[in-house]
Order: sequence, then structure tokens, then C-alpha cells
Amino acid sequence: MGGLVIKRAYIMACQKEEFHSIAERIHTIIFLATPHRGADLAQVLSRVLNLSPGARPFVRDLHRNSLATQSINDEFPQYSQGLQLYSFYETLPMGHGLGKSLIVEKDAAVLGYTNESATYLNANHREICKYSTVSDSNYQVVRNTLASTVTGLRETAVASRHMINNEQRRLLDGFLGVKDAHQDYFLDINNLRLIGSCEWLVEKDTFREWRDSVNTQMYWISAKPATGKTMLSGKVIDHLTSFDRDIAFYFFDYRNKTQTSINSCLLSLVGQMAHRHAEVLQTVLDIFQRDDQLSKADYRTIWRKLFVEGILRIKFAQPQYWVIDALDECSNDTELIPLLLKVIESRSVRILLTSRNRLETYRRSQHPRIKIIAEEILFENTQSDIALYLDASLNQLPAADEETCQSIIDAILIKSAGCFLWVRLILQELRQAHTTAEIRQVLQEVPSDMNELYGRILDQMSRAPSYGKVLAMAILTWTVCAARPLTTEELGQAFQIDIKDTIDNVKASVESRCGQLVYVDTQGRVRMVHQTARDYLLRASNDSEFSVDRNTGHARLLKTCLEYLNGNEMRGRSHRKLSAGGALRYRSPFASYACSCFFEHIPHVSSQDDDIMTGLGKFLGSPNVLAWLEYAAGEHDFSSMIRAANALKTFLQRRLKHLSPFGRDVSLLNTWATDLIRLVTKFGKNMADSPSSIYHLIPPFCPSETAPHKYFVKPNRGISVVGLSSNHWDDCLATITDPREHLSALAASDKYFAVGTSSGKIAVYNETTCQELQILQHQESVAVLSFGRRIDFFVSAGSRQIRLWDTCSWQQTWNSNISQQCMSVAFIEEDQLLLGALRNNHLMIWDVQTGGVRDTIDWTEDSEGPYARRPTVAAICLESCLLAVVYRGKDILLWSLETYAFHDAYNRHGSSSKTLSHGHDAGVLCVVFNAAPTTHLLAAGYSDGDLLLYDTAEGDVKETAWVNAQTLACSPDGRTLASGDSSGTIQLFEFETLKFLYRINSDEYCIRQVAFSGNGHRLMDIRRSECRVWDPTVLVRQDSDERNSDTISVSSNPREVNSFSAQETTVITSLASHDEGGFFFCGLENGSVYLYETKNGWQLCQLFGHAKGVSVLSLSFDNENQTLISLDVTSRVMAHKLVRQQHSWQATEVLLDHHIGAAVKQVLASPGSHHLLISTTNSDALWSISPGGPSIIATHTWESRGSYRWGTLPSNRDWLMLVIENAVHLYDWRTFERITDTEGILLEGSILPELAVRSITACFDNTVVAIEFAESLGPQPKIKLLLWDVSDFNPHSKTAAPIPRYHALADQVRSLIGYDGKRLVFLHGNGWIMSAEAEVPETGGFNRHFFIPTDWLTTNPRMLTDVTCRGDIIFVKRDEVAVIKRGLENIEAVTSKEHEESGKRLSLIGRIRSSQRRPLRISRDIV
Repeated sequence: MGGLVIKRAYIMACQKEEFHSIAERIHTIIFLATPHRGADLAQVLSRVLNLSPGARPFVRDLHRNSLATQSINDEFPQYSQGLQLYSFYETLPMGHGLGKSLIVEKDAAVLGYTNESATYLNANHREICKYSTVSDSNYQVVRNTLASTVTGLRETAVASRHMINNEQRRLLDGFLGVKDAHQDYFLDINNLRLIGSCEWLVEKDTFREWRDSVNTQMYWISAKPATGKTMLSGKVIDHLTSFDRDIAFYFFDYRNKTQTSINSCLLSLVGQMAHRHAEVLQTVLDIFQRDDQLSKADYRTIWRKLFVEGILRIKFAQPQYWVIDALDECSNDTELIPLLLKVIESRSVRILLTSRNRLETYRRSQHPRIKIIAEEILFENTQSDIALYLDASLNQLPAADEETCQSIIDAILIKSAGCFLWVRLILQELRQAHTTAEIRQVLQEVPSDMNELYGRILDQMSRAPSYGKVLAMAILTWTVCAARPLTTEELGQAFQIDIKDTIDNVKASVESRCGQLVYVDTQGRVRMVHQTARDYLLRASNDSEFSVDRNTGHARLLKTCLEYLNGNEMRGRSHRKLSAGGALRYRSPFASYACSCFFEHIPHVSSQDDDIMTGLGKFLGSPNVLAWLEYAAGEHDFSSMIRAANALKTFLQRRLKHLSPFGRDVSLLNTWATDLIRLVTKFGKNMADSPSSIYHLIPPFCPSETAPHKYFVKPNRGISVVGLSSNHWDDCLATITDPREHLSALAASDKYFAVGTSSGKIAVYNETTCQELQILQHQESVAVLSFGRRIDFFVSAGSRQIRLWDTCSWQQTWNSNISQQCMSVAFIEEDQLLLGALRNNHLMIWDVQTGGVRDTIDWTEDSEGPYARRPTVAAICLESCLLAVVYRGKDILLWSLETYAFHDAYNRHGSSSKTLSHGHDAGVLCVVFNAAPTTHLLAAGYSDGDLLLYDTAEGDVKETAWVNAQTLACSPDGRTLASGDSSGTIQLFEFETLKFLYRINSDEYCIRQVAFSGNGHRLMDIRRSECRVWDPTVLVRQDSDERNSDTISVSSNPREVNSFSAQETTVITSLASHDEGGFFFCGLENGSVYLYETKNGWQLCQLFGHAKGVSVLSLSFDNENQTLISLDVTSRVMAHKLVRQQHSWQATEVLLDHHIGAAVKQVLASPGSHHLLISTTNSDALWSISPGGPSIIATHTWESRGSYRWGTLPSNRDWLMLVIENAVHLYDWRTFERITDTEGILLEGSILPELAVRSITACFDNTVVAIEFAESLGPQPKIKLLLWDVSDFNPHSKTAAPIPRYHALADQVRSLIGYDGKRLVFLHGNGWIMSAEAEVPETGGFNRHFFIPTDWLTTNPRMLTDVTCRGDIIFVKRDEVAVIKRGLENIEAVTSKEHEESGKRLSLIGRIRSSQRRPLRISRDIV
């Protein structure tokens, strides 16, 4: 029966997400006499075995057409369509105790599928897989089948390898978000460079040394502006390519803002290296699979994750070369240099870079152990190249003979001083000369100084006819001030708005009006001839009529962009068109620039410009702003929203220094400056998946005082959310509470965060959704938690044990005994070794693979006095290779991890080598190193409240602040420092300056630890029994390298201080809705039960209460008898009669109040509430609820039973159904007698033994029952939903199979919400509220209505939701209830990709008609 086991295993692998990778690798299955439909002989075998002791249940599964084989055969076809199947059947009978026969008949051994090849073997059942020799004919047949399969696989693998690589590269390009612009740029440069030019460089000994040296080096080329540095870079790239060297390159370009950032440089280099090296490609893809938004992060995070933890750890077979041009045009060149030096230090990459600045300019960044070859371009170097250029331009010179030409060339060479740009411009002037005298005059009058030359060109433009000056000024202004080069099409559209005129040929206009200063490149982009020309036009001393005033120029471009954004092309689509999936309206080429760059101009305009303020207010207050957000989301350009928010905030801060802080426009700018960042952090993923959701799905879920909600939510149209009290964004994303535990340790990574407790329990959560994923047991109080930086490892440590866990399987890899408590851990050597600092002053080193102790070092071995005692705190810095150790009342000890020796000690005044300790300093409570790879900073919090920032490279105290920090944490990028204090306050600072950024106040107790998420955008803290997750907008702040290099300096105040008031809240623990839909009931953790109104979500009155402080576990309401039944944690069951009084309800009579002596698992009322079933683990009691008082009718006891759930049979109100152990049993509601036989009705389908029954729901006119199974009954279990025809559940049924056409839904439901009389409503695994109806719509697929905000799914330990008969969704958020109205009326289009993921929507049962009838409430009272 091995073949049957394989089939079941393959089905399970296809169904369970964690085994998909195994299923995907299976190509062919070969069956040898497998009893697919069972075997007749198995029945005979069963009779024989019954005579002997011992159970053999597997034999029953081999009976002909048994339930087991039928279940497998029902499911195997839908999963095996992509497989190649071979079935061999036996032809010879085999002797057995009862005679001689075929063991497995042909009809049972052959599946009959179209993808199956069936072949006989001349063998009996035993010999079908046993062969005597290689010449055996049966062996030959099977061997040939295997050989042909392997050959086919090899051919397919070879043919698909290129496809896979191409697909991987396309996937990588999507992650990186960079295009092949670097290659286009290089080709442009290479085409301009003359053959034979720049040879002087590659022939230099210093260049060849750099190229061929065994040791990695940096080659630094510096020169004056416009002397051909970029051409030299192009030559080097071409030269190295001709030698077949592995090269990546990047050209910084001031003319394109996107080409001035460190981010774009690093991502471009990553992409080029990944396209060249398969190992780099796979490494980078693995990193992006863990963090698909990494390309949007700041450059420090990109550097750390992609380079430090990825590429730089790869051993390359040959040297790698980087060429970086125009370093001086990088907006943060001083911060890039240390990164490049780190690359060279890794001994894998040789770097050549060009810059205006000489090496000495960056002397602080130099590294003594790295050799840097500095080369300055001199006149004699470029003279030969300029001569080549002039020779190639002889036909353009106005000379009659060769002698005259040579004299012109000589004169130009002498006067050029090595400046290529000057030569190019002088040639343009000479083209206008026609006589020898004119040539002489040009050569004499044209100045050799570039600034004087630019002045001469502007003077000539001033003397031109006046009719072209407006266009010339527009061209210069747009080219100088644009955030990136515009194409001729974009510029033509911009001119239509700006100068209110149409330009027939933009390229011709550029060449004729400004040809000496502006040109159109081969990609049709309009550019300045050189940065020096741009600088000259912006110079304040320039008095030409064509000079460009920075503020005025940027204001002109911004107003043009705003005019476009406020125009008809950017009008938002209507809800009707959105639902119909209408196409986007036409937008001109200028839309790209206006949408992605308008905010880049805001920092450069006057804050007192009322026209700009009005334009911004008009845009932000109109639906056009939603169209902009849709455009940005469609481009996945969420960074533009962040930068726009920062630009608005800065502009408003500058304006409020001079003008009134009141007015609609001021309020709009201030609100959107926060809202834009919140939209990204809370709805970024939703917007990326569905950009149009910004129109009508996102605004209703925004707080009422935010701009999206205030201006774009119509109270009586579309989706509406009522019942929530918060009017503004809440920084607290989630609160995780475990009253039984004391939280002791915290750690976070890109995908997870983990919380350790004093009891040894470790809870692991999803970093994005904050859902609990795993529970681990450390078996002692947890002191330290840490995630691996690269490999999927997680470490936990306490006082006696350190354990390593595999984060893929969450299984323990190894554990090791330790003699003292661990204070700090860190992974080193590519996560191959683990360091642990213990309280006995020992540093232990473990082998990560084996758990063996590599070494134990006493860091106080050479020390005496204070450092021989027990330390209190330790921190490890891998970037600086330092260990910091704190001793009570003593200086901070720094110990080198490189030399394994004492490094330094720090007191309140800095390094002890520079200052003397006074001996009476307050003690250090906490320390943390800066995580950035190029910094040497250590922050220390003292017991008197001081926070000191040390520079460990200089030995000085860099900054001081009063913070009262009890714990400190550094963000992964090193930019932000977080502190937590004894009063429960969290403060955020810029790490390098200790500049205050943000404060989160709380009325609660001391914070034990804080930690940043993997991307640094969230912050977690633990305090006593609570863990809170915060996402303050200040953590998503603008990167300094993304700012324009000429940004106006603004002295801005710290970010607004947020006060999070931790008021006493009472969490809602149970929910039930009234069948009329106008009211619902909530049970609270304090024992009270309240009535709520659905139309506004408000709490109306308290109906009754259990004992004070006793949590109400479940509620259920019976509409026929108006009875509300409640259960609390003490197993007290109460039933109250409710009476309608005006517009409310009152509990007037207690029908039942009884304490059960065991833990109650379920309480279920019969229709009309005449009977009540109270179920515990080992017994079920049927109660009668009558006017004479409650009484027990009958009981059933169980020795043991697994997961179960009771419900009322939808087709017969007098019968109960019990779902237990993959079977359904029917009972009589009145007598509690079993109606079915002892085996019950067996449930077929893929119901695995570990699945627990979670709920039973009747739907579709009570003809279908939906049974919800869960892999566990925890807060966030994995769900399986199966639907059954109710007619299959009757006393005569033996088996019942789920509706096969509805299998697509089985594994995609996160939570079943309920049935509203027309549709079955559920929360999909992707966070969308979806529904299924009985009838099949023409469009197919499930109805997709709206998504639930991610932070909503984290607010309650257990998700409490319901749907009313009116279609309102009730969603509990801790102590409040949100009512989502008209949400099910909205139907969103489902993409083809989502169709593939969700499965095609089919009719549940063809004969069912949609009905408004409310279903029986069978079993929704989950405990």
C-alpha cells in the first residue's frame, strides 16, 4: 500500500503551504501494482486476521472502494494533473494461504487518467518489484521508464534554465525598482568618445597596477570641471569589458535627482552584479523575499542587508571592478566614501572613481590599511584627446587650407587649458564665422575662463530678437530647476501650461534658442551642457536677463505642476467607474513629472508665496489628490508620498514663522503631512495591490479627523465605519497581553519579533501582522533573544542554557549549558559562530552548526580591581569589533574582539586615556552601539538621568542629554536611538546628534526593553505582561541623501510630541448579534454584558453582569424566544429573557443561572431556547428551560474525546448534530438519544487528524452547512473551511463528502464571519472581506468587498466578528466595536492572478436559490 501512502502524502504537500516546495519538485510517480481502488483479497485477509489478537486498521483501508481509497481518489486527480504517471499491473497469480490469485486486479491498479501510461509486467505481486538479473524483461521495462523520465527531465531543465534565470532577473528588477538607464548612459558616453582618446590613462603604470594587483585598491581620479572625467570613466568601462573583467558602474548626474542618491547607486550596482553572477542573484533574491520593500529603505539599510550581509560574503572566482563617475555630484558623497572603503577592505572589489574633489578633501574617511592611488588630470594628459577631437571636427572649421586649420587648432589647444567643454563651445562659435578676420576675432574675444564664456553666451542671447526670449527663458528655467531631465514631449506639455503656448518642435527650439547651454540627448531628454553652466545661471551675481533665480524658478515649476494636478486630467474616477473596472483616463506625458516631482520644488520656494499656498490647498482638498495617490501606488512609488509629506511639513513650518497659523489651507497641509506617511505605513500593501482602493476603500477606515476621511467619505454613500472613538491616528499598532506571564526579553528581525518570559515561554509573532506564529519553550527565565543577521537562526539564552532554533521549522537545533546568565549575544563570521557575553566575565564562542564550544575567553584576565566583579550589562558591536561591559558604579569597559585584549575604558568625560575618573560618577544602567557600519558611536544611560554619546574612534563625549533611560536600542540603519524609562515613556533621538525627535508618553509602568523592527519603521517595547508595537511617523523620515543638494536650510522644531494615554480599558471578550440586525451584544472581561446599537456602534446600556472581574467567554442569542445565553471563565452559565422597551432592550428574567463543576467547552440552545446543551470535556448535559425552572433531561459521558462541536441540524430543528473525529452523529433535541449508529456518518475529504472543529454555520436556505476546522484552537489558527450538503446528514447516511466544486475555498479562509441571509461572508487570507453566494455569477470568482486594516487584525488576542442580516460587519477592536456599513454592497474586481490563487468560483449547489431567510444559528459560540 506504499503507493496509497505516497498519493496521500502528495495531496497533503499540495494542501499545506509549508510543504508546497516539496510538491513542486515532484515530476513523475511510478506505481507498481498499487491498489488504487483497494483489493478484493483484503476482505479475506481481514477475516483471517480477526482470528488473531491485535488491531490492524490499515487492512480495512485496503478493502475494495473503502472510505480511505475513495477519499484519496476524490482528491488526487485535481492535484496530479501536472504529473506524469506510470502504472504497472501484475499478470501472474500468486499463491497465498487461501489459494492462488491476482493480489491487485488490473482495474484496481490502473487509474485511467489522461496523463497516465499503463503497462503490464509479466510478474506476480511479489516479483513485480524484484528482478533476478539485469536481463530480466520486467527490469528492462521499468529501467527504460526511469531512464526516459530522467532524460526528459534533463532536457527540460536545460531548456528551462535560461527561462528561470530570465524570470529571476525580471523578478529582481521589480524588487530593485531600477531600470537599465546606466547602460544607456554608458552607451551615450561611449558613442561620443573618439577612438584613440583616453588611451593615456590605461597605459599608465598606476592604472595597470590597480587593474592587475593581487590586493584590492582604490583608483582616485580628480580634475577640474569639464575636463573629460566622464569620458575617462567610459573608457575604463570599455577597456575592462574588452578584457572580460566583471565590472559594474554608476554615473552620478546632478541633472537627474534620482541619479544623485546613494540608494540609486547601491541598487544599480547590486542589479549589475546579480545579472552577472548567479550566486549574487540568488542571494539578493533571498534577501528581497524576506523584505520586498527593501529598495524603498534608506541607504544604510540597503548597504547592511544587501552588501554586508549578502554580496560581500560571497567568494568570487575573479576580481570585481566598480567604476563610479562624478562622486562630487552625489548628494552625500562624504557618507559614500566609508562604504566604498569597506568594500575594498572585503578584498573582493577594486574601485575607480572620478571627482572634482581631490582625495585630501575626504581625509577623515581614509583608511590607513587601504591603498589609494590618486591621479589628477593635467593639461598635458588631455591635450592629445582635445587634439583628436579637433581633428575630427576639421570639416566644421571655417578654414580654407590645412595650414589655417592647424593654426586654429593650435590656438584652441593653448587657450582651452584642458577644458573639453570650452573647446566644444568655441567650435560652435566658430561655425558662425565665415572669414579669416572673423575667425581671428572669435579666438581673440572668446575668454578662456568658463564663467566669462557663459557670460558672453548670455550676452549674445540678449542681443537676439525679442520674440524668442520668452521661450529661451522657459527652456533655461525648466532645465536648470527640474528635479530630473524632462523629455521633449514632457517639456512641450509643460510649456503649454507654463507659457500658454504650443511648441511645434521642442528639440529644434532648444537648439536654436539655447544651443550652447542646453542640448537634447539620444533618449530625447533636455539637459544642461555641464553643471558649471547650471551653477553660473543660478549665481546671484549674474545680472543677465537670462539668469535664473532659484526661488522664482522652482516656484514657476511648482505652479505649473499644481495647475496640471488641479486640472481635468487628474480628476479622480467615480465609484461607479471603479466598480465597473473602467480604464484610466488619458494622461499626458507631463503627468509622470508632475506626480513624481512636484513636491521636490516645495523646499526651494518662498513660504510666503500665497499663490503656491492656494494651489497646494486646492489640490489637497480636491479628489485630484486621490488620483495622485493612485498614480503613485500604481508605480509602487511610496517614497514619493513620504518625501511629499516632509516637504509639506517643512514648508508649513517656514510659513508659520511669518504668517497666521489659521485657515483651511494651513489645516490641510498640516493634516496631509501626517496622513501621507500613515497611508504608507498602514495601507501601503493594500494600495500596491489595488491602487484604486484609495478612492473608496481606504478613507472610511481612516480616523474621522484625517483628511481622507473628512473630505472623501460620504456619510450615506459607500462604505462607512462607525463606533470608534479615535479621531486621529494612533501610534500604537498593537498591544499583546498575557496576564499570566512576566515579559523579560525582546528581539526583532525582518520577518518576526519574539517575546520571552520569566517562565521560559517564547512567543514568536509576524512582524507585519503581529499575529502569533509559534510558541517555543526555553525552560527557564529568558534573558536574551536574538535573530541571525543572514541565516535563519534564532537564539535564546538564560542563566543556565543557551538554545539555537531554526526559524524555518521552529525546531531546536542545539542547546548548550552555561555557567552564568548571558547578557548579550551576536552572530559573527557569516552567522557561522555565536558570541555570548556572560556575567562571569567570560566570552563564549559556539559553532552555530554543531553547538560545540569553540573557545572561552576571560576578558578580565589581564585586569585587576573593579573589573573582576560581576558585570550588569554588556553590548557587542560587530562593526567596530568591540565589547562594552558595564560594572556597577564603574567606568565602561571596552574590549577588542579583534585582538582579544583591553581596548579602553570610558567615564563621564570620555576615554580614560584622556581624562581621569572622579570615582563618584553615577552608575551606568544601559549601553548600545550604533549599528551603522561606518560610525564609532556608543550611547550610555546613567542612573542620574544623563545620556552620553561617545565617539570611540576619538575617545570623546560627543553629545549629552538628560533622558533618564533605563533601556536603549538602536535602529538597524543606525539613524535613530530609542530610550525607555521608569515612567513608561519612550523617546526617540537622532543617534549621531541626540537631537530629540519624538516622545510617547504613557501612564503605565517601567519599560523593560525596546527594540526596532527589521526595517526600522516600527518600535516594540515590553513592560510587565504587555508588549506594544508602535509605528510613529517620525521613523519613516526622509533620508538625507534623498534631499536636493541645494535644499534650503530650515531650523525646524522637533517633531510633535505624542501623548499616548494608557487609560483603563475593558476588553470585549464575546459577541453576538440580534437577528433583526439593529442591535448586538458584547460580553466584557469585567463580567458585564452590554447592548450596542448597530447604526452607530454605540454602547446603549448594561443588560446584566456576571461576577465582577470574571470574563464573559461566549454569548449566543435566540431570536424566537428572545433569550441571551452567556458563559464566563468560571463555567457559570446564565440565560436571560430580553424584552423590547421603546428603542432598546432590557433583561427582565433569569431563566438559568448555574455553575458547572467542570470547564465548559460549549453552550448551545435549541431553536426557541426550550432546551440547552452544556458540554464539557468529558460530559454533555441536556437541560430543559421551562417556566417551572431549569432541569437536566439527560447526560452523556465520555472517557475521552478529541475535538468536537455541537450544532442544530439545519434540515430538522428537532435534531442535534455532533461533529467529532471526522464523523457526524445525530441526536434528538428532546430526549438526547442517538439517532445514527455508533460509527455515525463518516466525513470524507482532506480532514487531517490534527484539525479541530471550530464552528458550524448553516447557509443558503439551510440546505448547506459550513464546517470550519482549525489546525489549533489558538488565537490565530490556520483555517480549513468545507461545505456540505445538509441532505447528506440523515439517519440512513453512512458517508458525506464535501461539495467538490467548492474545494478552492478550503484553504483560503482566515476566519468565517457568518451568513447574512444571502451570502457566506469570510475574511480571506489576504485580509479582504469576501463572500460566496449560492448562484454562479457570470464573472466567476468570489465576491471581493473590502480589506480590513492590518492593525485591526492585531488589536484582539482572539478575532471577534459577526455579520448582521442587514449586511453590516461587526468587528471588535479590544474595548470598542467597529460597525462597517454597506461594505458588502461594494464589489471589487478580482485580478486574473487572484483568480488563479483563489480558484474559480463555482455554484455551491445548482438547485439552491438565493433566499433572504435568516439561517439557524447552529454553533457560533466559540469558547
